[in-house]
This record gives sequence, structure tokens and C-alpha cells, in this order.
Amino acid sequence: MAAPNSQIVVVGSHAPGLFLRVKRPPVAGETVIGWDYQAPVDGGKGSNQAIAAARLGGSVSFVGCLGNDRIGEQGARWMAEAGVDLTYLKRTSTATGLGFIMLDDNGVPAMVSSLGANAELDVAVVEAALAGLPAGRVLLTQFEILPAVALHAARVARRLGMISIVNPAPAPETPITGLDCAGILAPNESEARLLLDLPTGHEFDPAWLASRLRAETGAQVVLVTLGERGIVGRDGEGGWTVTPPPTQAVDTSGAGDVFCAALAVALVEGKSIREASVWACIVATLSVTRPGTIPAYPTRAEADAFTRSNLASWLPESTS
Repeated sequence: MAAPNSQIVVVGSHAPGLFLRVKRPPVAGETVIGWDYQAPVDGGKGSNQAIAAARLGGSVSFVGCLGNDRIGEQGARWMAEAGVDLTYLKRTSTATGLGFIMLDDNGVPAMVSSLGANAELDVAVVEAALAGLPAGRVLLTQFEILPAVALHAARVARRLGMISIVNPAPAPETPITGLDCAGILAPNESEARLLLDLPTGHEFDPAWLASRLRAETGAQVVLVTLGERGIVGRDGEGGWTVTPPPTQAVDTSGAGDVFCAALAVALVEGKSIREASVWACIVATLSVTRPGTIPAYPTRAEADAFTRSNLASWLPESTS
């Protein structure tokens, strides 16, 4: 059988989310009243990114581990329906991973995830997949699988000449090494602070965070996502920011995954990192104007139309 021609390889998780609305997330020892419980069409960070990239026109293979249960069957079906190749999907008797998400009045999520079967994805499966996907140009991975496996995947991908995007989400609570394998390190603001072991309750300049992360990790490029404030980036040529115009956000829970997926698609299509970060920001902004995760992910036609309407407002601004 011929190898799949996938240019984007997503090594990651499937851990669908169960959603509940709250006025605000509880603090330790507190109970709050929630409402509007939902178990929607939602994946984990890996399956979400794979589906989002496929909808944007990318040729995508998913490398992960799902349980032989109803949730696992759903996840495999959702990815297959989006056109994601599942040649290197591993199945196991362990329950599929699961996440629980509380959305506050502004649609901002607080999340808890259980790895489940995702913890059984190992380096042997990853190495077999990367060897069996010779057309791969961009690897995209996250930390809803074992971080050591994610970083091993990025390291092998770099060795094979691929661009490796590491989305360190959720950020580990203990310091982590080996992030120099990341061609692109793409945390959000809170994940960046955790990776730098910075104190909570303090504000830090996002451009400084990006610069500091690049210096301390050895990643070639750092992109720190800032929600409605856009992104800051840092590479060997300097820094830049992308600031979106005001948007009425309905649900931001899948925005980071859409950003990473769109970034991968843009890089495969030959855009520079700055051009790719602009387009990824535009596509992520479009996604938050609709509720949910997978159902909100735009098609390529929708993304292109939104880009034509907004590109003039999104030119990157260089920083020191």
C-alpha cells in the first residue's frame, strides 16, 4: 500500500470536552452553580488541530491513541469525515481521554483534562509514522500526550527536515527541558509564564516573554498567543506583533488549536513565518465568532473570504 501523501503530521491527543457555563470558575474548596451542560462535537488538542488543518485544505495525518470505546469511535469518525488520514492511529483497551471545560460569561475557558489512552502513545508509533509519511513537511504536536513523546516527535521531525511546531499545552507544572527541538514554539501567555517559571499574579510584557522564551529554550521561533490581543513573535531577525481588530467573541475555546492548524497550513503553502502568523491569527479570529470547537472551524473558502475582508488591518508590526 502506498504511503499517504500527507504534508502535515499531527502527533497528539484526542480528549473531547464536556462543557458547562458558569459565572466564573470556582476556586479551591468552592462550589458554583453552572448551567447549559453540553457534550458537543469536540476533540482533543491533537484531533482538533488535525481537523482544523484538513478543513483549511491541508493534507493531514493524525498520529495518536484512542480507546476502543464510544468516544474513541466518535473521534476516529470525526477525523475521517474531515479527510484526516488515520493510518497511524493506535487503538487500545484504555478509555479515551476526556476534558472538562467551564466557560465564563466572556466565553473564556477553564479546563481540566485526563490523558486516558493518550498516555499510551509511544515513541515507536511516532517513529514508524514519521518514517512512513515521507511527504511530511510540518509536524504539529502538543502536551496532551506525554511531553517526552511530543518532544521526541519534534526532534525526529527536525532531523528529517520538517518544520516542527510545538504547542506546549497544557504547560507542565514542573520545568521541562528539550524545547530546542521546536522549530516554532507556540504557547499562550499563561503557558509562556509557566515555561519560564515566572511568579503568578504579575504582569509581564508579552514581547519580553517571547524573547526570553527563545533565549532560554533554544527554539528557532517563539509565537506567544494573546487571545483578542493577537500574538507576539520572535525569531532570529527580531520581533513582531499582530493585533486583530475588535471582534465579538462567542466562544474562544478552540482558538489556539485553529491558530496552530492554520499556521501549519500556511507554512506548507510556502508563507514566511510572519505571513503565516498573520493568516493564522485571522483564521483563529473567525473561529471565535461561532460557538463550539469542531463545528466552528472554518473551511478554506470561509477563511479566504474573511481574509480578503480583513487583511489590510492585520499587517505585522516589527518590534525591537
